[in-house]
Amino acid sequence: MKATRLTTGLFFLAVAIGTVSCKKERTDMTVGEAFDPSQAITISGFKPGTGGIATQMIIDGTNFGNDTVGLSVYFVDSLGTRHKGGIVSSNGEKIYLTVPKLTYLRTLKLEVEKKLGDKTYVSKSEDMKFLYKTEVSVSTVIGQVSTNNQLPTVGGSFAGCTLSAPAYLTLDDEDNLFICERPHDFGLFARDAAGRTSASNTYAGNILLGDTKNETLTVLRYLNYEPVNAPTFSDEPGEEAIYFPEDRDRGYLRLRKGANYAIQRQSMLFANADQNPFKDSNWKHSMLINKKDKMLYTILWKGQLIRINPRTRQSELLIEKVIPDVSNEKGGNGSDNYYIFSPLEPNVMYVALCNYNMIKRIDLDKIPQGDPRSYRGTDYAGLAISDGPVSGRGWEDGMLRQAKFNNPRQLAFTSDGKLYIADTNNHCIRVIDTTISEDQAVVNTAVGVPGTAGFRDGGPDQALFNRPTGVAVSSDGAVLYVADHMNHVIRKLAIQ
Repeated sequence: MKATRLTTGLFFLAVAIGTVSCKKERTDMTVGEAFDPSQAITISGFKPGTGGIATQMIIDGTNFGNDTVGLSVYFVDSLGTRHKGGIVSSNGEKIYLTVPKLTYLRTLKLEVEKKLGDKTYVSKSEDMKFLYKTEVSVSTVIGQVSTNNQLPTVGGSFAGCTLSAPAYLTLDDEDNLFICERPHDFGLFARDAAGRTSASNTYAGNILLGDTKNETLTVLRYLNYEPVNAPTFSDEPGEEAIYFPEDRDRGYLRLRKGANYAIQRQSMLFANADQNPFKDSNWKHSMLINKKDKMLYTILWKGQLIRINPRTRQSELLIEKVIPDVSNEKGGNGSDNYYIFSPLEPNVMYVALCNYNMIKRIDLDKIPQGDPRSYRGTDYAGLAISDGPVSGRGWEDGMLRQAKFNNPRQLAFTSDGKLYIADTNNHCIRVIDTTISEDQAVVNTAVGVPGTAGFRDGGPDQALFNRPTGVAVSSDGAVLYVADHMNHVIRKLAIQ
């Protein structure tokens, strides 16, 4: 903290000296005059050209004016959103400022704006771009790191509690964190003579509530032999609730906020028995609320996309098969599927096909009514799209169709269109800027060391995970929570 204050102090001292120096220059060189509304504002350059939150910058140009009255600097992203910088001073030819909190790896233009009365004068850095770099740090927020795969789940303070198998996450509108626990068999759990893991008999259906304000963990339900999977939150006024899908058959759990998140079991209803996609063995690994139509959606193991009315429980088949017509990485015909709606395109769903090592994109507006066979979504990311789920499996950053995944699971979006992916068997978190066109967008590793399992807090190149399965973003977009499955903890990525 002292070092930060010293750096800031030196910066402001330099600004003051620079301002005095420029006053001296004005006497000799007639520069740095007051703003002249008859002349254009120009930007000739700025430095540095890259940085993060609170980076100290200088913009060079003309006719900025020798005071900061009515003067603003905006960082404009590719969506046209203007983020206001923190101006320190101006001497007419230079503006001294600090960079505001922006977004992940975003190229921005700068705008200098001067307001006088009812008139606004603007200059733009059309050919000059500023690259904003996000600072990411990883810390452990819930649970105690352990290699004990028989660890019990015990509530209490975030620092003192223990987690058995944190798997999937969601947040409500007050940033309460809901956690489902279920073991994923990565060959790390001991099996009994019947082939069952001891873990599956211990915590297959635990449901936990993390109060992020008071930093306490409450166990809402212990042990149910029917596993629950990735939850979702509905913010519909008067109907706010968390939904957890049960693994098999039509069952799911509703936890209404108005009822203090008491657990109520419900079941999907179909118009007739022939429409029931669970009549043969089938599973559901995630549920998702569409904030546009307030409906529940789930994609089953065999690839059916189902829409559920949460008030009547009436359910309908929208797409008959989302998954590819090839065997998955283990030779079967199905996939654990995890999905999220885009905040920028409310009816567009991004789907991680875990067992196919790829990401798809489904536009609900393109589904023909009453014809579930003619539309299956479009392929989005993963070399497995072209090379198959085995040859295309692995780790590789790069263009969407060249990148490799290894069991991608839960997805989370920030409000500006960044898609975060728990890339489980690569032990890292990936990110895609979905606002960039598909022919230019890339897959990046946001944090974690690909292919290296372990535990370590720290920066994006130092932090280690052990099979992260779940992700969820806080309401302000500043925190990404991660269910670090085999470390038995919840981690936090602070995004600045």
